[in-house]
Amino acid sequence: MRFAHDFGRGVARRGRHRTIIAAGVAGVLLIAGGVTGAAAEGSEPAHAGGSANETKTISAHLFAKVAPLDPPGPLGHITALEGPAFGPDGKLYMVHSTAPAGRPSVIALDVRTREIKGIHQASASMYTSLQFSPADGKIYLTDLNGRIDRMNPDGTGFTTVVSGDVLGRRLAADDIAFDRDGALFVTDFQGTPWKPTGRVIRFDPDGTHPTLVMDGLAGANGISFDPTYSALWVSEFRAGRTDYLPLSADHAGVVDPSVGMYGNEGVGGFDSNAVDADGNIYQCAFGDGKIYVYSPHGALLTTIVVPQTMPAPELLTTNLVIKPGTHDGYLVVGGDNGGFVYTFRALGLGDAQSNGGGAGA
Repeated sequence: MRFAHDFGRGVARRGRHRTIIAAGVAGVLLIAGGVTGAAAEGSEPAHAGGSANETKTISAHLFAKVAPLDPPGPLGHITALEGPAFGPDGKLYMVHSTAPAGRPSVIALDVRTREIKGIHQASASMYTSLQFSPADGKIYLTDLNGRIDRMNPDGTGFTTVVSGDVLGRRLAADDIAFDRDGALFVTDFQGTPWKPTGRVIRFDPDGTHPTLVMDGLAGANGISFDPTYSALWVSEFRAGRTDYLPLSADHAGVVDPSVGMYGNEGVGGFDSNAVDADGNIYQCAFGDGKIYVYSPHGALLTTIVVPQTMPAPELLTTNLVIKPGTHDGYLVVGGDNGGFVYTFRALGLGDAQSNGGGAGA
């Protein structure tokens, strides 16, 4: 399988003998591994501040089905979604990472009417993140196949802004966070704990002039700025942890990095994340149907759980957004029934940063 070869992650078989390949997702996709419904109840992360049992659990609520169960493919018989981000028009945009030929890989959900609209088709791509640049208002898309694409919110003006080798080798572009000036900070989903080759790379707002911000990571995946834009929270999918990376004044490097939080996810992993206006970190647990919410000091404040009420597991919790100016959280979830959006009440208000630093509503 191509992803197993490129990213060094073997195929795991368990449960009902279906395969999911964990290649990232940003959320990053991807996945694989036959995770059963019991997995959602089976693990809690290590954290500062006492037992995980002392924290409360919040149930997410089903909001909309946005994609059917995809036909069997390289990643198994599943549907995977990524993104999401609010656009300037107030719609919730996301990517359908496993979209087959003929179905849109970029979709928009009107959260008022729940109407779904296809924006762009790219059957040769493996999109794992979508964000709106604060510099030009355009959509930027990361492709695990080694590109970053750009287009207008209506799908016009499509172009590729990053492709080929980046700083000496191919980029497995996973998640994006924008700083206030519109510079792109992108995770490179490569590496294992035994061979940590993952990176965080900064690009100018137009996708030029790549700069190595951090390397030595095991499957760099989720990435979010803190509320002051002075540090990054970066998850390592294959190391089961979220790192705290204070940035230099010019945002070109890291000063005194440390590990912020660890998780015990078994066959799952720490995928994408988001930060609210109070600085709380929302860390998606891919393959476990959960979001862990931590304080900036590493205390587990709550666990947001996707109830397993469907005929088959729906555990691919990849990414989330908190609508700026509200406590309205939206989580994209994939699995064996199709692709869905769930809602939850966030602990802190959303702001530009909880929308990836972008130009959304």
